[in-house]
Amino acid sequence: MTYVHTELGTISGVRYPHYEVFKGIPYAKAPIGDLRFKAAQPYHGTLDGFQALEFGPVPIQPPNSLEAFFNVSPQHYKQDEACLTLNVWRPKQTSPNDCLPVVVYFYGGSFVNGHSAQDLYHPHHLVSQEKVIVVTFNYRLGALGFLDWASINDSWDNNLGLSDQICALQWVHQHISDFGGDPQFITAMGQSAGAMSIQALLLHKTAHAMIHRAVLLSGPLQWMSSREGKRKAQEFETLKTQYFPNPPWHQLTSNHILTLMAHQQMKYGKTKGLEFLYAPIQTASFHHTFEHLRLPVLIGQTKSEGDIYIKSERHTLSPQQFQKVLRRQNLDVPPTHQIQTAQQQRDWITKYYFHQPIQRLTQQLAQVTATWTATFAWSRPSHPNYATSYHILDVPFWLGHLDILTAHGLSLTHHEYQLSHQMIHDLCYFAATGTCSWQKTKIYK
Repeated sequence: MTYVHTELGTISGVRYPHYEVFKGIPYAKAPIGDLRFKAAQPYHGTLDGFQALEFGPVPIQPPNSLEAFFNVSPQHYKQDEACLTLNVWRPKQTSPNDCLPVVVYFYGGSFVNGHSAQDLYHPHHLVSQEKVIVVTFNYRLGALGFLDWASINDSWDNNLGLSDQICALQWVHQHISDFGGDPQFITAMGQSAGAMSIQALLLHKTAHAMIHRAVLLSGPLQWMSSREGKRKAQEFETLKTQYFPNPPWHQLTSNHILTLMAHQQMKYGKTKGLEFLYAPIQTASFHHTFEHLRLPVLIGQTKSEGDIYIKSERHTLSPQQFQKVLRRQNLDVPPTHQIQTAQQQRDWITKYYFHQPIQRLTQQLAQVTATWTATFAWSRPSHPNYATSYHILDVPFWLGHLDILTAHGLSLTHHEYQLSHQMIHDLCYFAATGTCSWQKTKIYK
């Protein structure tokens, strides 16, 4: 056991040979009852004697096949709306005087899936290798996190998931020094929807001040307009009237909410995760440009982002459905002959969903602040699961979880370990100094 004394009380965690971890610490009041459809409120209760030994419940979400694929072994996670907890990972024997840089990790999952208990997001390899503290946390997802509830009831709020993230950052600023972290060196790091969340916070008129460096992996932000947010909220309300007309909103169970989400998704047809049914809503709380930013940014992408979305010919969308998804997102629509095959669809997603928007984001940020880029290009062509460098495959390397690759039959070589070691070092060097060791861009392969 290990102990940390905070103004909230003494918290106990688990000590391992190379690191220590404190799990399941509440950072916000449970978003239930009167708080169910409202912005997160900081947790101010006592934590004296709190045993931070197990992860808290994960956010309410539908099943996700990728969760098992990016775990070392099959696991079952308890879901609960009272999910707003965080976890602090640090090197062994860290003291409050160490003032280590802090990385706060935002998970991805299309704003519908994800949680901090998943094996992929356990950063013990990272804190065992480098002098850095990592905080992982849960935030609300799906309709509970990103529906425009204010359009349904003017006493409720929108962007609840973003409010959770802001609340977690506030907790880190107030308490991480007790764990040996420096609240003036906070790196927000996220992948996919996590990176999009960070971009939204960087544009938030007040929250951006709590972030000192940003690492944005494979996630150019796609705002939902206020008008679109209201339309989808009205759509959700109509579905409630149809399927659950009698109970008031507060009495709907979590399963009721998931059922309504499933019916709303059915209205749009198959999207392969390319279309966000729920996403950050652009409101007056956000700037429209990054002109106010003066913090270093590292932007990452993978070489073949789209390959995870269309795995084979059996997984292709019909060209007509592919076009519908693009039209709803106001993207250029290619002719059907250019999106017939799995490879055509994969390549189109890589180029137009990721590489081109990431390039535009890089150009926007480079005009106002120091910006670096990195491309993950590692692959193992001989292995069916790792034949190309697809979306999310870089995360096990950034966080040191090569055991996930071996769990799926990959025989690792010295090269993979060295690559992960180098990526972790580069990340932590950036967190500590706000600079990268390369001039503009780097390729990891």
